Order: sequence, then structure tokens, then C-alpha cells
Amino acid sequence: MDVPDRIEISDGVSLRLTWPDGAVTSVSAAALRAACQCATCQGPDRTGAVVADPAAVRIIDARIVGAYAVNFTFAPDQHHTGIYPFERLRRLGEAA
Repeated sequence: MDVPDRIEISDGVSLRLTWPDGAVTSVSAAALRAACQCATCQGPDRTGAVVADPAAVRIIDARIVGAYAVNFTFAPDQHHTGIYPFERLRRLGEAA
């Protein structure tokens, strides 16, 4: 599993990751929020994945989870239960 060499959040609107192989990937805050796989967002109602205005989504906090993932807190809804493994962040960045 690749662990990013550098993790940067640009003004809360995007995540930029620099990988050991030199690749740099970016993912918007709105795309990260929409890709949340927590139980609330992926449950039968998907109520947690709905943000009325994607342009308003911001990353307001990020915490490393063990040695394999990042947990984000998003505005405007304060959502914070998703865990984003580094492998998934790389895939999301490459797809963006």
C-alpha cells in the first residue's frame, strides 16, 4: 500500500497528495464528500451523502487514521464519519 509523502488541503476546497513514485493527485472537497462510504452515506436512505450545494463543501479538518487512511470533517454539514484509505484516495485522484 502506498502512503502519501505529503498531504495538503488547499483552502478547504481540495486535497492534494504527493505519492512516493512522484505522482501528484488532487480531489475536490465536494468529490470526497460525495464518495463517503460510511454507514450513514451508504445506508438505505443515503441521507448523509446529500449536500444541497456541492460548491459549499469544504474540508475543515483532517486526521490520519492509523497508517492507512484519513478521516475528514466537512462543512457545511459537519459530516465526519467516513474513513478514506490511502489506496482509495489515490484512485479518486487519478479519476478526477
